[in-house]
Amino acid sequence: MSKKLPYIFIFDIDNCIVGNVEYPIYEYSILELIKNNCKQKNIFNKCNKYINFVKILKKGLLRPYFKEFIKFIKKKYKNVEIYLYTNSTYKWTYNGLVYNIEKAANIKFNKPYFTRDYSYDDMSKSISNVYNVIINKLKNKYKSLKIKKNVLYVFNNRLMFIDNIPNNLKDYPKKQVICNSYNYSKPYNIINKIQKKYNINKKIIENNVHILDYILFNNNKITFYTKNKNYLLLNNKNYQNNLWKIAKIKYKNVNKDIFFKKLIKILNKYNNFNENIISKINKDLF
Repeated sequence: MSKKLPYIFIFDIDNCIVGNVEYPIYEYSILELIKNNCKQKNIFNKCNKYINFVKILKKGLLRPYFKEFIKFIKKKYKNVEIYLYTNSTYKWTYNGLVYNIEKAANIKFNKPYFTRDYSYDDMSKSISNVYNVIINKLKNKYKSLKIKKNVLYVFNNRLMFIDNIPNNLKDYPKKQVICNSYNYSKPYNIINKIQKKYNINKKIIENNVHILDYILFNNNKITFYTKNKNYLLLNNKNYQNNLWKIAKIKYKNVNKDIFFKKLIKILNKYNNFNENIISKINKDLF
């Protein structure tokens, strides 16, 4: 087909292009609790829109060879459009997650970032829901997409969805390339980071019952020592220190993951990816 048409790659995020993001999520949640009245209370000089976990992504949270894969598809397929489809919340996706991934990988994803709002009630995903939005966004860039047969051609031959959960597309499961789950996680002391990086006084945390309740509820991952007698576990210094030791032992180093390296090698053979080719790709991967 001679007309200029795009190749569309849609990526899941969690355990697909990044590992376990639970620690950044805890950090984000506590910062949100702090920020609720930050302008009025002058806690921050300004209310930062994003948390920053770029360094954590660069040190292993971003899946190995993802950057190389993006470079490869852009070179091989030329007219490449890259999207994200996650079952994370809209707020987390737009206010931290994607921003940090883009910084760490030095790439830009197309907007919108598709979130759970585009999924079914059971959290399975719908490729047709997001595809219609994508085509409407790309029509101005690719005039040929104003013709229905070209839209269908792209869907059948130039669309790939990558997700670690098998059969996660409820409507078109054969459009999915399945990756093994990437579970990298490195614990860090969330409260210490918040105090130092964002210059937050410890008293701001100690005097906020919402934050203390949140820490207590997630105390197997968030360690914090306070003299506040209303929180017995949190004012037991030895207990908090032991929790932190246990968390560090559970550090999972899976930097040897080569999923995207394998996918580069496989895609070298294909200029299009219809359902039959995607089936072959999945067999070659596993």
